[in-house]
Amino acid sequence: MKTQNKISIFILIIASLMTTSWANAAGIGNNIVVRLAGTGQAYAGDELFEEFGLTPLDATCFDVDLVDAKTGNVIGAASDCLSSITPSATDNGLMLTGTTFFFFPGGTLISQGLTTVQPVLHGSANFTHTTGAVPSPGDNSVVYGDGKFKKAAGPVRLSGAVNLGALNSDGLITFDCVFIIDI
Repeated sequence: MKTQNKISIFILIIASLMTTSWANAAGIGNNIVVRLAGTGQAYAGDELFEEFGLTPLDATCFDVDLVDAKTGNVIGAASDCLSSITPSATDNGLMLTGTTFFFFPGGTLISQGLTTVQPVLHGSANFTHTTGAVPSPGDNSVVYGDGKFKKAAGPVRLSGAVNLGALNSDGLITFDCVFIIDI
C-alpha cells in the first residue's frame, strides 16, 4: 500500500474518532443524559406547540436551563410543558402529560410522555414532589426533532424533583429533573 494511501486512511480514522468523541461530549450520541434545572415562570404554551407543528394541548409551560448531567454545565435551554393534569384518586399524587422541548446547540428534540408526580415523603427539604416518567419497552417518546435530531426516535425517561410551593401563589416551579434520552 502506498504511503499516501496509508496517511489518508490514518487521517480518516482520527477524524472519525474525534467526531464521535465530540458528539458524545456534546450530548449527541445514542444515550443523552441531561438535567432540567432552575425555576420557571408559568405561561400558556399553545404558541410554542404551534411553532413546532404540534397540536396545542392547552399546556402550561416553564422555561429552565438544560444542563449536561455529567459536567454540570449549561448546554442549552428547555421548556417543560404540563397538560391533562389529573389528581390521583388513590393518593395525593398527580398524573399528567409532560411535553419537554430540549433546545440543544445542534438542534431541538421534543419528547412527550405520561408523568407521575408524588409528594416527597422524606429527603430534600428544597423539593415538595418527585416526578417520574417510565416509557414501556419499545415506546417512542420523541415527537419532534430537527438539526442533529432530525428523524430521532426512542424512549425518554424522567426522574426528578420539583418544588411546587410557589406554583399557586406566584406561578413558579423549581426543577431538578434528570432525563435519559435513548435515540
